[in-house]
Amino acid sequence: MKSKVLLMFLLTAILSLAMVSATANFTLSPASLNFINADNSKTFTLTSAVNTNYSFAFSTIPDKDGIAIPFNAIGNLAFIATIPQTITVTSAVDYNKLNIGATYHGVLTITEVGNLTNTNTLPITFIKTFCESGEKGDAVNGRLEITEVNIDNSDGDDTEWSPLDPISIDVKVENTGDDKLSDIIVELGLYNSKGKNIVNDLKDLDNEQIKLGAIREDDDDIATFDFKVPADFADETYTLVVKAYSDDTGEDEVCTSYSSDLSKDYYELIDGVRETDEENHIVVDNIKISPANPQCSEIVQVSAEVFNIGDEDYEDQVKVTLYNKELGINLEQIIRQDFDQGDSETVDFEFEIPANAAKKTYVLEFRTYYDYDTDDETYNLVSNDRFTQSFTVEGNCGVVPTVSSVKITAKLSSDTPEAIAGEQVIITAKLENTGTTTDLYTISVSGNTAWSSLSEIDPESVIIPAGESREVDIALVLDTEAEGDKEFTIKATKNGVITEQKVLLSITKQAATTGITGSAIIDNIKANGFIYAIVLINLILIIAIILVIRRMVSPKTSI
Repeated sequence: MKSKVLLMFLLTAILSLAMVSATANFTLSPASLNFINADNSKTFTLTSAVNTNYSFAFSTIPDKDGIAIPFNAIGNLAFIATIPQTITVTSAVDYNKLNIGATYHGVLTITEVGNLTNTNTLPITFIKTFCESGEKGDAVNGRLEITEVNIDNSDGDDTEWSPLDPISIDVKVENTGDDKLSDIIVELGLYNSKGKNIVNDLKDLDNEQIKLGAIREDDDDIATFDFKVPADFADETYTLVVKAYSDDTGEDEVCTSYSSDLSKDYYELIDGVRETDEENHIVVDNIKISPANPQCSEIVQVSAEVFNIGDEDYEDQVKVTLYNKELGINLEQIIRQDFDQGDSETVDFEFEIPANAAKKTYVLEFRTYYDYDTDDETYNLVSNDRFTQSFTVEGNCGVVPTVSSVKITAKLSSDTPEAIAGEQVIITAKLENTGTTTDLYTISVSGNTAWSSLSEIDPESVIIPAGESREVDIALVLDTEAEGDKEFTIKATKNGVITEQKVLLSITKQAATTGITGSAIIDNIKANGFIYAIVLINLILIIAIILVIRRMVSPKTSI
């Protein structure tokens, strides 16, 4: 038993001696080197426990193009025990070849010559900051410090942004110098994974630069940036940066982009996350109403932006509806195009406030329909949310409006001069406002479903000034079996009053395809007799000429 304990003791002692011998007998200060914008050299001290020589080896640190950043170490490689020696590391780094927020790490390995186990490493990092010339400020020119950076996402995690999220960023800047600094500017930047600054893509951001003016010594001020995340915000990691500088002194003299409030000191990482729920992919935002507070009998114009904030593309078309039961509003607009991730489109609506509407606040409700099925002409997806915008009707309600009327006439469009069964026909309706006021009319049709289907009314609503007229195209797809005279009604609705005009449409059955018959040939000859006569005469003349030439060149027979 005693022999086993003795053996364990000896093994532990041997292992301890091996570890001691493998430990470097020199120290480095500082423990790492950080190169920041405009830095091309850094120094450190090496203190050796023995008189010896050391060698230096740099690891490869590639820039954004994959090209290695060059290094060099300058100093005395022969060291005297306990006497610190200063070593300068130089680098011809091009900071334009580095991306803000990217990681550029490497090490300097220092080894005793002739003793490979006596080694140590010095981490080296390259940092490109938002300040173009790096962190600048001193007792002469002044100093600025970013003491707080507060990021607020009212729709979710502060550092996880989805399309159209409302973001507010407060940046507190303090003058830590001894004198007042003038023309202080705080600037915001947002870099994507490719190193491009997309700050100008942020919606509703008034300016990426905010002027704070002068800040006295030991005083501070706050710049606030409010914006919405753009619709094409991708599923990737972004780099958020801020900087404060004096435009009076110059950014190359006084500038800071460092803040302990930022998780990475010089920047904050933002995770872009697109919407994954299909029923929330197509949304309506930025709804504008003009006039903002209309009166009764007044025409209202509404515009809104439609966005695809989801992680899927949609083909063919998207429908947007506008609804309010109290005001009798039930309108729709169709965006007839593919709607891919990040796409946006503006839709416009018009309606008239009824003369007998109550003076109060009303809510307009929007919904979106998408994932269109061309086979059955339906939409597979409808937005979960109803996107709303309120407005107030202010007055003039209950006043009987000036009498207005409309005259409707109709004719076949020149594009479809004949109504043929199984094909589309376009009827052009002319609406003439014979009243004394400008009016909005909504167009519809009825009485056609037994022999046709409505394809489109363009436009569905129209504003007509007094004494003027406008045209509306009504496209009907005729049934294949439709034939003869058919009647339908064109309706023009204004403020609940409907004007109707019946229209008679004569439909021709599709002609059957036939082969070539004798009667058809005779009919063709009769219809084109003159042309055939000319062709026949030319044939006779050609034959006669050939016979004469042949007779002239034929050899004569001697008797």
